[in-house]
Amino acid sequence: MFAIDTDAHAPGQLDWLANGCERAERASIGPDRVINARSADEVTRKRS
Repeated sequence: MFAIDTDAHAPGQLDWLANGCERAERASIGPDRVINARSADEVTRKRS
């Protein structure tokens, strides 16, 4: 599982999210493995 974020320290750095998405794509990490590509319900759903 992965989370993609900007590691922003200033508002202008929020645009850096695309960099993380591009790196994940190059590494063959699909949205099914990216936790923040899920809905809130999917993230909080209890699994048995």
